[in-house]
Amino acid sequence: MVTMTYEARLWNLKLYVKHYSQCESVQEIVVVWNKGTPPDPSDFDSAVPVRIRVEKVNSLNNRFKPDPLIKTSAVFELDDDIMMTCNDMEKGFRLWRENPKKIVGFYPRLIDGDPLLYRNERYARGKNRYNLILTGAAFMDSQFAFNKYWSEEAREGIEFVPKNFNCEGLLMNFLYANSSYSNLGYGRTVEYVHPAWAIDTSKLSSAAISRNTQKHYDIRTKCLAKFKEIYDPLPLEKLEFGMRQDKWDK
Repeated sequence: MVTMTYEARLWNLKLYVKHYSQCESVQEIVVVWNKGTPPDPSDFDSAVPVRIRVEKVNSLNNRFKPDPLIKTSAVFELDDDIMMTCNDMEKGFRLWRENPKKIVGFYPRLIDGDPLLYRNERYARGKNRYNLILTGAAFMDSQFAFNKYWSEEAREGIEFVPKNFNCEGLLMNFLYANSSYSNLGYGRTVEYVHPAWAIDTSKLSSAAISRNTQKHYDIRTKCLAKFKEIYDPLPLEKLEFGMRQDKWDK
């Protein structure tokens, strides 16, 4: 597991680590520390090793930095303010193992319109379609995803992310959609799994970058325009909810 945080959210991180360290498939929790005095791994009540990776620059791009100490093929990128059951996480991991060339996650979005607009999950449900998975709660191939994000192809995109302090997950979706995985016939590059429940604990704190929802969405709409300009055409295939026989995506 990889999560990104900073000093003001330490109280939340301790709850996060205690909970997810007890999930069966979690081998290590990597905390990408972006700002402030880092904690000691011994500060956490954890059933698995906790590694604090201190970054020199406070950037959302750090979320996807190649990390040679990560030994697993799968990495679960999960924001420090999202709480879900271990059963749901394990369900997502099982789907990723079936689809290791995809971003498999819990928060779907439908990106469409001309110009492209960023909208919430309710919009996607209303259209019964999705074509993007937020990387704040998603499984991906650590080697492919991180190297792709820091490739020359992504350079213009990763320079745009810090200017808005947002949109690193949108960029990752565009990179997957334009990757060799898609071009070689692997087809769609995202897969949704429906959680039984998920709680956003950022609502309990003032330390959140997206508390102003409309401003947050406006910035993401701006990012979509930029990424479409860079990576046009936009091969984000629209998928129906409930397509899986097991109905895990419904």
